[in-house]
Amino acid sequence: MIDTPPIPGAPRSATLPVPRERTLDNGLRVIAFAQHSAPKALSVPLIAAQLIVRGGGSSEDPDESGLCALTAALLTTGTTSETALEIAQQVDALGARLDASSGFDASLVSVSATTPVFSEAFALFRRLQHPAFTPAEVDRVRTKTIGDLGLTYSNPSALARLVSNRAAYGSAPYGHPLAGTAQTLPTLTREKIAAFHDRWYRPDNAVLVIGGDLSIDDAFALAESVFGDWRAPATPLPVHVPRPAPAPARKLIVIDKADAGRTAIVAGRIAIARHSPEYYAGTVATAVLSGYSGRLNQEIRVKRGLSYGAGAQLVTRREPGLFLASTLVDHTRVVEATGVVRQTLAGLAESPVDAAELAPRKENVTGAFYRGIETLDGVAGTLGELALYDVPLADLNEYVARIAAIAPADIARFAQRYIAADAFTVLVGNAAVFGDALRAADPEARIIPYERLDLNRGDLSAAEEN
Repeated sequence: MIDTPPIPGAPRSATLPVPRERTLDNGLRVIAFAQHSAPKALSVPLIAAQLIVRGGGSSEDPDESGLCALTAALLTTGTTSETALEIAQQVDALGARLDASSGFDASLVSVSATTPVFSEAFALFRRLQHPAFTPAEVDRVRTKTIGDLGLTYSNPSALARLVSNRAAYGSAPYGHPLAGTAQTLPTLTREKIAAFHDRWYRPDNAVLVIGGDLSIDDAFALAESVFGDWRAPATPLPVHVPRPAPAPARKLIVIDKADAGRTAIVAGRIAIARHSPEYYAGTVATAVLSGYSGRLNQEIRVKRGLSYGAGAQLVTRREPGLFLASTLVDHTRVVEATGVVRQTLAGLAESPVDAAELAPRKENVTGAFYRGIETLDGVAGTLGELALYDVPLADLNEYVARIAAIAPADIARFAQRYIAADAFTVLVGNAAVFGDALRAADPEARIIPYERLDLNRGDLSAAEEN
């Protein structure tokens, strides 16, 4: 029987593509890379492309929550020249993949296909920039989205994440639910969707990443031939005005949901933007807390048996994002588990990370990075993220070295500034079981009955609370 896990092996080097970029006459920024497949007998030659549009949920008006997500979801449901069924049939016939999604900072459309048929798939990809937004499809996707909200709200962990956004940002742009709410979605008409698309989906507000089994020059030529006729509207491009994030504040918010099977715990605070120089220290600091051997899981699951697992996440965006730690526990153990989470986060700033703990966590980070770029979609997605967040494209090849350079002092400094100080805590569970004990431990705990929870409001509840 082995008493201690084996030490990590020596780091392996990898040859990553070196991207090049140019801007087309219409303002579209094109990033191209070549990554040819292994010998053809062993693998299939592929090409992938992603179009990143700088218009996301943070661009919505407060009463239009869900508009960006609804717009993206409708892109593949019909163009001015073909129906949703015809698009699906073409994608199937080509053996391609075509997707659209959205986030707080951007919307994304992606395509990948084998080299022989990629030009056809890429032409279809271009036609998605002429969406039909037919009333029938708008009604169908909107109705489905509203139905999905019921599943989200029934999940304590998912609901805790939504409440955490409000706890951190209040009424600021990142605070509202990205998917919308049952109140906002019915108001999102076809006209509003088309107006959002016209405002943000334009070549001078987008980045096209294309690469794979073709030369970089061929990638540029293909981008020019297919997207060169895309013209920006005469209206000026909306100017992004950074809005200061709310000051972090220590608070404890409880959503009293009587039918919750267990209580979700999320603790965190506003942290850093993706372009921050502290991104690498933050990534390693989060890794020290995450995973089976991470501090959170060791303290909560291994030592105390409070949960099946616990972990942390650093969500970075164009403006300062969130550090979050989360777990799911029995209602009777909420007070204890909440204390352990808080103590563990504080401990990262107080208890130095030694070499034996740090080495495997760094290996975990670099391993996850390499897994993330082992496909063409992964490389394209990483380059798109760098472009979106104004990070030099050279970071693709410098990332591992930057992670390796992080020292224990860097982790402690990040933890002191962005993890341990002024953290909020959100609980979603049956407060009838733990409410009294929680208030005895923290008299300022705010308990909101689930029936009075209003995610449309920065303060989460318009009604009188208990």
